[in-house]
Amino acid sequence: MMRGQGVSPGIAVGHALVIERRSVPIFRILVPAQGVDGEVARLQRAVALSREQLLAIRDRVAREVGRPHAYIFDAHLLMLEDPLLVERAADVVRADGVNAEWALRTVSEQLRALFDVLSDPYMSERRTDLDDVQGRILLNLRGAADAPSLSRLPGSFVVVAEELLPSEAAELDWERVLAVATDQGSPTHHTSILARSLGIPAVVGLVDACRRIPPGTLVVVDGSRGEVILEPSAPMLAGFRATQERDRQEDVALESIRGLPCVTRDGVRVHLLANAEFTDEADTVVQHGAEGIGLFRSEYLLGRSGRWPSEEQQVEVYRRLLDRLRPWPVTVRTWDIAAEDLTPGGPSSANPALGQRASRLIERDPAPFRVQLRALLRASEDGPLRVMFPFVTGPSDLRTVLAVLDEARASLRAEGLPSGERMSVGVTIEVPSAAVTADLLAPHVDFFTIGTNDLIQYLLAVDRVDPRVSSLYEPLHPAVLRTIAGIVAAGAMAGLPVSVCGEMASDPLHAVVLVGLGVHELSMSPGAIPRVKAVLRGVAAEDARRLASIAMGLPTAIAIETMLRRELARALSPAPVR
Repeated sequence: MMRGQGVSPGIAVGHALVIERRSVPIFRILVPAQGVDGEVARLQRAVALSREQLLAIRDRVAREVGRPHAYIFDAHLLMLEDPLLVERAADVVRADGVNAEWALRTVSEQLRALFDVLSDPYMSERRTDLDDVQGRILLNLRGAADAPSLSRLPGSFVVVAEELLPSEAAELDWERVLAVATDQGSPTHHTSILARSLGIPAVVGLVDACRRIPPGTLVVVDGSRGEVILEPSAPMLAGFRATQERDRQEDVALESIRGLPCVTRDGVRVHLLANAEFTDEADTVVQHGAEGIGLFRSEYLLGRSGRWPSEEQQVEVYRRLLDRLRPWPVTVRTWDIAAEDLTPGGPSSANPALGQRASRLIERDPAPFRVQLRALLRASEDGPLRVMFPFVTGPSDLRTVLAVLDEARASLRAEGLPSGERMSVGVTIEVPSAAVTADLLAPHVDFFTIGTNDLIQYLLAVDRVDPRVSSLYEPLHPAVLRTIAGIVAAGAMAGLPVSVCGEMASDPLHAVVLVGLGVHELSMSPGAIPRVKAVLRGVAAEDARRLASIAMGLPTAIAIETMLRRELARALSPAPVR
C-alpha cells in the first residue's frame, strides 16, 4: 500500500496507465548573424501555434467541464503575451546569437526562480503554469505539435503520473479516467481542483508511484484516505467493490434531501454554506443545496492576471456573486497572501506561514486592502455581503484592520458613494493567540469564523502538507476541541454567531462534534454538503452535545474518533420494530 494525500474523495478500481515524461536535452547552438532574424521568427511561429492550441484547449474545457476551469488557460495565454518571457527570449537570441530553445530555457529558469520564493501554495504553484507554457513552445519549436496526446484513451484507467501539467489535465479523456494518482501535487493543484469538480478520486504526494506501479497493474485508489493499493487480494477487492456500490446508492439517496433544510431530529437549525474560489462556482454551490458562501477566497482574483484587480473589477465580481446566490449571504475573505507574493524575488521569510502575511501586510502597504474594502462596501448595498479578516492575532491586529475599514468607508461617503453601513464584519480565528483573546475581539465584530485548517496546524505544530508529519495532523485532538469550545463560548457571551470554514466542516463525523460544541453554521466544499446534511438531519443536537462533552474528556484523537463512530452508528441506526 502507498500513502499520499487524498484531494478528491471516493474509491476507484482499475488498471494503471503510467505517464512518463522524459525530458529532451536542450543544446546551446550558436546562430550566425545572418540567421538571427530567422531564429526569432521561428520562436514567434512556435508561440503563435501555442496560442492557437491553448485557445482550442480553453474552449474545450469551458464547453465540457465548465468555465471555472477554463480560466487556467487565460493565465497561460497571458504568459505568451508577457514580454518577460517571449520578448526576453527573443532578446537573448539576438544578444547572444543562440538558438530559440536555449534562449527560452534561459529566460524560463530566471522566471522560475522568482516563483520558487513565493510562500502561498497556490501562487507558488504557478511555476507549473510556466513549465507547461515553456514545454508547449519547445514542442512546437521541434515541430512536435502532433505528438501523442491523452485525449483518446484506449480504455478506462487509473492515471498514474509524476505530475499532470494543466494542459495535460485539460486534454485528458476524463470520461475514461477512473482515478488519478500522482507523485507530486497538492489540494490547490489544477488537477486536484478538476478531479474534485468531476467527482473523480485522486491521491497526490505519493513520491514514487511512477517507479513502483508497473503499467497495467490493478490498483485501488482511495481518495478519502489518501491510499493506493497495488494488486489487491480477492477479498480486499470485493470489499472495495461493495464500498463503491454503497457510495453509489448513497449518492442516489442524498439527491432526495438536496432541497431540504438542515435540521437536527430535535429541531435545531444548522446552516450549511460552501467554500468557493471562483465566481463561476456559484451555480455548483446552489446545486448542492448550500445556503450561501461561507468563504470566498478573494486572493484567487490575483491568480488570473498577476496584478491587483481594480476597485471596479472587484465590485463587479462581488455583485455577481450576490446576484447568483440571492437571497443567501456571501462571505469574502480579504487578501490572504504573504509579503513574498507582493515582491517576487525579494527577501523571503524563513517560515512564511509565520511571517508577514494577510492582515499584517496592512501596515506595510494598506492601499490594496483599502481598495478591496471600498469595493466590498459598495457591493454590500446589493445584498448580504460579509467581510472577513484573516490571520488576526489579537486586539491590536483587529484595531489596525478596522481603522483601514473606517478610512475606506469615510472616503466613499466623501465621494457620495454607497458606504455599506449594513455590511457585517468578522474575523477568522485561526491563530491560537486570537482563540485565547476571542473575548476581547468579540465586542468589535459581528461574527467569528473558525479556520480549522491553520488553527489545527498552529496548535499542534504540524505542517499538514508535509508527508513526514501529516499523520500528526489530528482535527479531533483534545486541544483542538477545547480551543473551539472556548471560541464558541466567547462568541456566545457577546451574542455572536460562530461558524467553521475549514476541512473539519466537510467531515460528517467532525460536523456532529462541531454542532455539539455549539457551532450552527458550517462552510465546506460544495460536494460535501449532502452527506453532512444527511448525518446532521439524522441526529439530535442533544446527542451531539453529549458526544462533544464525552470527547472533551478523552485523552487522544484516536479514542475520540472510536467513541464517536460507535455512538454515532447507534444514533443513526433505525429504531427496532416493536
